[in-house]
Amino acid sequence: MKKLPILLIILLSVLPLFSLTVTDLQSAMMSGNPDIMKAREEVSKASLDVKDAKSGYSPTIDLTITGSYIANPIDPIRVNLGDYINTTAYGIPNDYVTIYNGQESMYYQFQLSLTQPVFTWGKITNAVRLYQKVYDARVLQMEDAIEKAQTELRTRVAALYYLLQIQKLLESQREIADKLVGHADNAQQNGMMLATDALKVKVQSRQIDVAKAQIDQQIVLMVTELRNLTGMNDLGPEDIEFDEAEFNAQLEALRGTDYGTLSSRCLSDSRTTFQLLSALSQIAELTNDIAGASVNWKPDMALVVNADYSGSRLPFAQKDWYGKDDWSATITFALKTTIVDGGKAVRNVKRTESAVSEAQMDIQSAKAKVQSAVDENWTNLSVYLAQIDYQDALQSQLEAQGEVDKQLLDTGYGSESDYLQGQLESNNCGIEILRTRINLATAVYTLLYLQGDRSL
Repeated sequence: MKKLPILLIILLSVLPLFSLTVTDLQSAMMSGNPDIMKAREEVSKASLDVKDAKSGYSPTIDLTITGSYIANPIDPIRVNLGDYINTTAYGIPNDYVTIYNGQESMYYQFQLSLTQPVFTWGKITNAVRLYQKVYDARVLQMEDAIEKAQTELRTRVAALYYLLQIQKLLESQREIADKLVGHADNAQQNGMMLATDALKVKVQSRQIDVAKAQIDQQIVLMVTELRNLTGMNDLGPEDIEFDEAEFNAQLEALRGTDYGTLSSRCLSDSRTTFQLLSALSQIAELTNDIAGASVNWKPDMALVVNADYSGSRLPFAQKDWYGKDDWSATITFALKTTIVDGGKAVRNVKRTESAVSEAQMDIQSAKAKVQSAVDENWTNLSVYLAQIDYQDALQSQLEAQGEVDKQLLDTGYGSESDYLQGQLESNNCGIEILRTRINLATAVYTLLYLQGDRSL
């Protein structure tokens, strides 16, 4: 029997080691989050596109080989020499002469073609630059997806931490409410409380049940979202550790930051969001350059070299292949351009010019939205802190009153119902503080994301 308490002590000392910090969850998220994995694949594909674009500088070599079997080839052609000349006069024996040996059953054909671009009005160079910018944009998109996921992860971990505390307070509220309902029933039966007053106590108890059910549901949903974020399907609320001291330090750092400094950081062109939008703007400009090089009367020039071989002998494998077969080689300087296309190329240039303008407007729009988000969350930060200060002061007052009620109750002059009601109100203040802390965490982590804080 003595071994059991020792075993429990060992388990209790070991279990905290298995809790997962935000850093642990972020590591799991980097390898298991679907959005991040997809963004990483997009980067890989963009890298392949860059290599494809660079291959435009190199020649294109095509080889075509065909082999045909002729089931009914042409027979040999022979003529009698005596039918055409007097063989006796010339002392030539009269015999058949083969003038065509006949067609062989196999026929081979080889064609080798090399095409080397010479001048394309910068299309290839701009295409390489374009796909390089697309690659840069994909990398920035991946970084932005990681930053957003990290912000969401920290916000949800903080929310889960405070929701679990609210859940415990509501369980305590449930016990207090049950005692109040019992006192109300006794008081009503003894004629010391009206039925309507007793009903109010019972309604108050029901409200606690509803609040607890809502909190339970929010906890389940929060854990589900954390599972989706990290890719850890067996993650439970008891597995997650929230470093509240670190959060308070980040909060104090924000409170000590000047608003103008914070706003400048959030609107800096070095932020991932604006780097991404800038890359998209450059992509639009390069697309416009490529479209401008594709208008009418701007020919592309290339060198084309063809080598052909055909015959009934397989090259290098059968005898007499060189003497019996034909080969040829041509060198061509090709020029290709569109003369008339109904104005399609010109309209395409105008579309790309419009895309450039839109990209610039997107940057301005994004900065306006970021500024609005900074203002909103910075204001919310002050409001939430003021609410917490007020609730703290109110809770301190209720706790002081609760001590007085407890002393009166111990001396026989107080009412247990009044004391319990005071405990409910004090706990309600604690619950409101925790709810506000959830909103405060959202504002803090949003501001850290907007300013590009690498500690996320």
